[in-house]
Amino acid sequence: MIRNTKHALAVVAILVLGAVGVASSGTEAIMQRQETMDSIQDALMDLAAIAKKEVPFDAGVVQKNAASIENHFREVSHLFPEGSGKGDVETWAKPEIWSDHDDFVLKLEAAKVQAEALKSVTEESAFRPALGKLGNACKSCHTVYRRPRH
Repeated sequence: MIRNTKHALAVVAILVLGAVGVASSGTEAIMQRQETMDSIQDALMDLAAIAKKEVPFDAGVVQKNAASIENHFREVSHLFPEGSGKGDVETWAKPEIWSDHDDFVLKLEAAKVQAEALKSVTEESAFRPALGKLGNACKSCHTVYRRPRH
């Protein structure tokens, strides 16, 4: 009888530790993707300042920020593993990311392609249209797969 009780307690302990591991890995993935998305947003804010003519057009700044965005998009697709929709921190990721993962990945790829295209902009006249295409690609994903933050 004692042996069965110890066995049952061991099974419960393993299940609890496993659940903690899932929550922990979900939390870690959420935090990593939020950090990555914040980096994308920071780079976009620098580009928005150019678009608003708050700072002068500089092809080097455009290339640097677009390259940063493109590199972060390469990371993002790996930051949504199955089971990372919940954790100990709030996430704005909708469950549709995992239920329609193929479409999610396509939208991420489209955004990465637009960041890559923006990276090649050298003329101010081409900058705003390229930035607009990147913004639309981001919006197409956020509309379907991201809850509002507030």
